[in-house]
Amino acid sequence: MPGETVFHRKLKSLAVAWARNQGYVITAPEVAFPHRRYRVDVAACIPAMKAPPRKPAPIDRILQTAVIFECKASRGDLIKDNKRQEATRKQLDSLLDRKLKLEGLLQVHLPHLARGESLFPQFDSYQFEDHDHKGYRQVTRQIRETQAALKFKLKFDTIFRYRIANLHYLVVEEGLLDPHEVPIGWGVLERVGDGLTLRTKPGWQDIELADQLLFLQRLAARR
Repeated sequence: MPGETVFHRKLKSLAVAWARNQGYVITAPEVAFPHRRYRVDVAACIPAMKAPPRKPAPIDRILQTAVIFECKASRGDLIKDNKRQEATRKQLDSLLDRKLKLEGLLQVHLPHLARGESLFPQFDSYQFEDHDHKGYRQVTRQIRETQAALKFKLKFDTIFRYRIANLHYLVVEEGLLDPHEVPIGWGVLERVGDGLTLRTKPGWQDIELADQLLFLQRLAARR
């Protein structure tokens, strides 16, 4: 992939090798799921049947297990994606509430910031951005960053919630991730030498038959 580092590429290779050693007979790197607007570093699966049955029968399962791997070679790359949606939304609500309280105080103490565009003061708007208030500048900056996080930096939480796969693994360099930072539902495979060691087991989630078929199709498209 363009711009990919040697370390990230190595983690992807290790993830593919680990998956094959675990019995995942179909594996592929850089698998896209356009309906969810995501591309995962590695995807793998074990089909439910090795061959079609001789007699026609209802198909209730296509895949025995579907798994995805996200590789993080640097601390900065990990933190960028590891923001949980619920916590981020609560943080944004708190920041917006703080901003409103600050604006109320500024209206009282700095009435000259009013734009004077309304006959009634209570309906007037204020040029708070034009005043060099450190606290107000800080909270508006934090709001912009948190809003950006909600849009761009919720990959782990969102992928798990979308039920793309049964199992989800983070593949990281040794010592990169503290236990309390592991996204809910995700397992952790840590690089030790030239192999991967399981540090945290992932949670299992069922996926619908249609999603199993789509998972297999997306894997086939990369082979």
